[in-house]
Amino acid sequence: MDYKTKIYGLVGHPLEHTASPAIHNAAFEALGLNAVYLVFDIEPTVFEDAIKGLKALKVCGFNVTIPYKEQIIPLLTHLDPSAAKVGAVNTVKLDGDSLLGYNTDVIGFLAPLLELDLKLNEMTALILGAGGAAKACVRALLEAGCREVIVLNRSIERALNLSKQHNTKLKVGHLNEESLKEALSRASLVVNATPVGMYPNVDESIIPKALLRSDLIVYDLVYRPTQTKLLKEAKEAGATTISGYKMLLEQAAESFSIWTGLEPPKEAMLKALKMELGVEDVG
Repeated sequence: MDYKTKIYGLVGHPLEHTASPAIHNAAFEALGLNAVYLVFDIEPTVFEDAIKGLKALKVCGFNVTIPYKEQIIPLLTHLDPSAAKVGAVNTVKLDGDSLLGYNTDVIGFLAPLLELDLKLNEMTALILGAGGAAKACVRALLEAGCREVIVLNRSIERALNLSKQHNTKLKVGHLNEESLKEALSRASLVVNATPVGMYPNVDESIIPKALLRSDLIVYDLVYRPTQTKLLKEAKEAGATTISGYKMLLEQAAESFSIWTGLEPPKEAMLKALKMELGVEDVG
């Protein structure tokens, strides 16, 4: 690094287990760019001041993760349509004194599903959680033509706020044992958009094993561990599973393209991600 090194990074809290630096630094190295991707673990009480600090330091761009995907919006100069539709931002680009907000989670979430060549217009999807990641999942599935999307969340108020942004294809409800059982009986795709099962709480699963079926597609946005308890038990039930590392890679590649204007070196990014997570391959 030298005085010309371009700085990118990730803002969120907590961030001790993020894999994003490995992905982006591998991309910079693969293309011979003088750039570095750092981690900015920011306490909620100083979030706004920290963003001003990144701007003053002329950081070129940064990703935004839990719990700031919505909180960042009032601090931005411009909101790209990709983020305005979702109501959440996961990528910020600095252009002079302007902060431009984007959402690459929609593209990242949808990519692994498109690989399965599903008939989404014939499917009911169940999303567990109503935060920034869940918002992107809802937008992606509705735009892809999903027949019906159900969102269950422990905070019904947050789920109802999400409902106001979308059409009648979206149903929301309070997450409890009864509502989960009923929604799962109608769904063919289920998405965990909560942190349940994330390291170090690897013995937790948001769905009881007894409710999992062989005809389900189970998509867990948690990527550390790549094989969460939910995915392990879904596999044992014969279900098709998708690990969250695939979404992480795709959204990172799109962020890289927004920041640099270059084609992302996805092969190098995937290799670095798998090395970071300590796996050869997962479903």
